[in-house]
Amino acid sequence: MVRLKIYNRPIICTEYMARSRESKFQSHLPVFKKDKIGAINWGLVSGKTQTIYPWKSTAGAPEPNLWFHDIFHFKGTPFDSLEVLFISR
Repeated sequence: MVRLKIYNRPIICTEYMARSRESKFQSHLPVFKKDKIGAINWGLVSGKTQTIYPWKSTAGAPEPNLWFHDIFHFKGTPFDSLEVLFISR
């Protein structure tokens, strides 16, 4: 990241969520805020893009206990209410 700052250009992280690999909002959002880095989250509501599944999941795999990306169930309830509280703060 330090190497990129020398160009004095905006920095955007395009991939950071992977809960099963200990990459979470709580670990990354504070760094993004401190260093003024934009971030893209793939998936918001479980469903269309199937981003609850980790990379290399096979078709028809059961819903994982630990979602990879998405934040909300289809009906609007959070996957992890403490995580949503953290994001909102």
